[in-house]
This record gives sequence, structure tokens and C-alpha cells, in this order.
Amino acid sequence: MHLGLVQFTPTFQATAPNWEKMRTWAESIPADVIVFPELASCGYMYRDRKEAAAHVESRSVLAPIEAIARRTGRLIVGGFAERAAGAFYDSAFACGPDGTTVYRKIHLWNRETLIFEPGTQPTIVEFQGHRIGLEVCYDLQFPELAAYLARRGAELVVVPTAWAEETYRPSHGLQPYNHLAIASAFAGGIFVAVVNRTGVERAARFPGQSSLTNPFGQLESLDGEEAVAVKSVDFSQLKVAKRPNAFNDLDHDSKLEILPPRMRTKIRDRSQPRTRRRKAS
Repeated sequence: MHLGLVQFTPTFQATAPNWEKMRTWAESIPADVIVFPELASCGYMYRDRKEAAAHVESRSVLAPIEAIARRTGRLIVGGFAERAAGAFYDSAFACGPDGTTVYRKIHLWNRETLIFEPGTQPTIVEFQGHRIGLEVCYDLQFPELAAYLARRGAELVVVPTAWAEETYRPSHGLQPYNHLAIASAFAGGIFVAVVNRTGVERAARFPGQSSLTNPFGQLESLDGEEAVAVKSVDFSQLKVAKRPNAFNDLDHDSKLEILPPRMRTKIRDRSQPRTRRRKAS
């Protein structure tokens, strides 16, 4: 499988030029899967819901991308601001030859919480006989999501991202999302593709450095400029990565179950001694 990473600078407070760029790339890039950044349709640095409202769109806006996916047989993934039943979502579309899936970002960052509602459903799509999980940006900081996807058969996780440059210098030249991608890929024995945007928007600088990490934790990344890269994904590596020897299997070795929040409150921490209530005299 060939994977196209498209890092670019979306036009802020507009949608038409961004969709036009994405349609052109979706038609022309020689890849099976093509991935664009988070909120690639409209830009990222909105102050509040009122300002963002004019650039939030219904799923019908995906129709031209869906037509390209059907005609080319490709899976096209990218971020857009979704409007549904009066709510706004920071979403990722996955348009393929057999239909469209939309994932709504579960973990919202900073002022996103003033604009969007959080999603609730981890999402995996089927394409060319492979299972591909979807995340968006800050989702990467919660490794339990990648673990959840990996344990349900995801072989590749794609992550549209708008991760601004941090105030401290990157470690070893890698951005935090690159380190998180390495950790998720190696821990789960999967591929992780992060596609980050570029450019400056309201003083926030977005450093690009989109990357593909293989299941052994080896990362290939772009630099900080607008660029397109096509990478090869060899799914035969998964078997060795998940079962590195006769005694271990990444899908079954975990000793802890990942529970939804409502279940965690029902489980007593057994590391603490139980106190006995005194009977009233």
C-alpha cells in the first residue's frame, strides 16, 4: 500500500480554496491512501464558536471528495469542521470507494472546547483488506486510544494534525507528536501516520514534520515546509512486530484492561486498606 502525506497551510477563515487544493491532490497523488491535516478545510486558530460558525459545514460538502474516491479507488482522509444537528465537531473524514466514515475528535485541546463538542466513538475503517484507525491531533496524547484501536485489529492509524510548535525546543529534532507516534506504533505493533499542517496562523507556528512510523518504532518525517510525500506501507512487518518471539504477543500480553470512565468509578482501588465502619451505639 502507498500512503500520501500532504502537509500544507490551509487558508484561514475560508473553505473553498482549501477544498479545491484537496480535490486536486486527491486526484493527482499516486497513492492508495491520501491524508490531509486537521481542519484542513478552514484553518485552525478560531477564538470561539461564533467566529468559527461561518466555516463549519455539513457532511454534504464531502460529495466531490467522495466522487474522487469512488473513481480512483483511493481512501482520502482529512480534517474538517463538521456541523450536525446544531452541534460542531472537529472531525476527520475518510472517503473510500465503498463509502464515507466520519470520526469526531474525542480529546479536545484548549479553545477547541469553546467551539466543538467531543466525539465519543473510536473509529476503524476497512480498505483493501486492511483495518485503518482514525485519530485527530491531541488524541495522540492518550495512548489508550491507539491501544484500543490496535487491539481491535487496526494495522495503521492515521492522524490529521494541527499541532503548533511548543515553547521549548524539540528533543533530538523531533516534535512531541513524533515521539507519541513512535511510542504508539512500537507499543501496538502498528503503523502510525501523522500529517501536521504548516504555516503561521495568529502567531501560532505549525512546524509540519508529518511522519510515518513503522511497527518497530522507526520514523520517517518531512521538514517544516509544504510538501507531499508518498511512503510505502509493508503490512507484512506486523506479524514480526506483534509476535517478536515464541513467548510474546502484543495483542495478548497486556495485563490491564482499558475501561470507559463510567466503569472506572465503580472499581475500588484495592491497593488501599478498606476502613471498617463503626456501628452506632
